[in-house]
Amino acid sequence: MVAFKLVAFDLDGVLVDGLGSWIEVHKALGTYEYSKNHGNEFYSGKITFDEWARRDVELWKGVEIERIREILYRVKLMNGAKETINKLKEIGCKTAIISGGLQILADRVKKELDIDYAFANKLICNNGRVCGINQIVDFNGKGNILKMIAERNGIDTKKCAAVGDYINDIPLFKTAGFSIAFNPKDNEILKFANVVIFEKDLTKILPFLHGD
Repeated sequence: MVAFKLVAFDLDGVLVDGLGSWIEVHKALGTYEYSKNHGNEFYSGKITFDEWARRDVELWKGVEIERIREILYRVKLMNGAKETINKLKEIGCKTAIISGGLQILADRVKKELDIDYAFANKLICNNGRVCGINQIVDFNGKGNILKMIAERNGIDTKKCAAVGDYINDIPLFKTAGFSIAFNPKDNEILKFANVVIFEKDLTKILPFLHGD
């Protein structure tokens, strides 16, 4: 079995078990129905991903950032997440979160699980209230971020593994040497996965990442 040196994880639906950080906030703030229109416009090619994110965050303008943090800190870790990260660290793997979700949740999970890197999208605040978004992870940009992390650590991308669940993880899967679709939300991602897991237990990925 290949000894992987870096494992990159999507966040929503992979390291955490929830609706997705954007949806969690929309549902809690009562803005979900408005946000669905933005998503529909993106998927129909009418607006860019950046515009989708900007319009969504406009719905939260003026909301206290602590309220957003409170919502996202209620999201539960995926079953087996802690055990999985601990095992990967034991065998010397670097770990990373690469998410199109919100940096607040990514930072929380990074700290809680002692993950090496966390890249997501950062809310901009003014006087403690939301006023904008800094788009760090584009819809099709996860592969480039994996390359950057790998280069920073002197790791060949063939020695990288990726775990994701949605079509925006396809560029990540194409870049990594080995890919696992974890409870995939779209059939398209299956074409790019080496392994598919249909069980909400992240430890199920471990046999594919080391020889035990």
